[in-house]
Amino acid sequence: MRSLRCPFPLFCFEITMNTLNGEFFLKPGEVVTSTILGVMGRAQEQTRVKIHAFEFMSTHFHLLITVRNVEQMSKFMRLFNGNLSKKLNHLYGRRGTMWHRRYSAIGVTPDEATQMSRLRYVMAHGVKEDLVEKVGDWPGASSLPWLLRGESIYGVWTDFTARYKASRRKNYQPFPGEFDTVYEVHLTEMPCWADVGAEDWRQTVREMAAEIDATAAERRLGTGARVLGVKAVLAAHRTTRLTMRRRTPAPLLHAVNPHVYVLVAAALKLLRRVYDEASVRFRAGDWDVEFPEGVFRPSGGFVVPRDALALETR
Repeated sequence: MRSLRCPFPLFCFEITMNTLNGEFFLKPGEVVTSTILGVMGRAQEQTRVKIHAFEFMSTHFHLLITVRNVEQMSKFMRLFNGNLSKKLNHLYGRRGTMWHRRYSAIGVTPDEATQMSRLRYVMAHGVKEDLVEKVGDWPGASSLPWLLRGESIYGVWTDFTARYKASRRKNYQPFPGEFDTVYEVHLTEMPCWADVGAEDWRQTVREMAAEIDATAAERRLGTGARVLGVKAVLAAHRTTRLTMRRRTPAPLLHAVNPHVYVLVAAALKLLRRVYDEASVRFRAGDWDVEFPEGVFRPSGGFVVPRDALALETR
């Protein structure tokens, strides 16, 4: 049974997506990275989600975003995952999905401790897996340049449809970049830092990165583990497959405070029960049954919250 995504408005989510069979479809490289960022920037422009952080490993990615509701999140992920799959399939000369399964979206509670723990988790991936020595060494698509130094992040979207139509014109002579559009991925500070100056929270991020690097170095010293290195990461073949790890059940939400977790988890479980009861009646032909606000009905159709208009103005 699919999990019922947290319907709380203006909530921060951690999004995770894995590639099919653990293949290196997202392997760092100039074209792949530019494509990822271009598709992300375009999907963001069309949906207006707030992106706080992201890290793309060779076999999966993590995103931290804030959305008005799950409908906005669903539209963003549909545009991003679908278009990225098409673009990279064209690059690799293959067909079909490149995703292992539906994306995971886990709510992150608003407190600073929880949001910092999730940001740290996203930032630490390359170092945690002994792929690179330091956080800033990861060569793939990442929000780190903006998080650490405030650098703008851009990607390129290529309009395949327009390029194909132009190629069918008689005596057509293409020129480089004719069908390319540069998109910026606009990033926003973590919600818990909305009232904190940029230099202050960036200093916190820099300290977090230094702590991640130091902890990993100490662990490697004790275990004898060695870092793979940037060159080896870039040299890995796209069809490489990692051994799939045993999956553990995803939590209902991310919350450092156990009391907050219990309270919010109880609310989500109650919502699930109400949704399931409404779903049974709906499938039995009771078309007027009321579903909880902020969720999708079984046959599709988003249940718009009563205060949706107020949220649109925020």
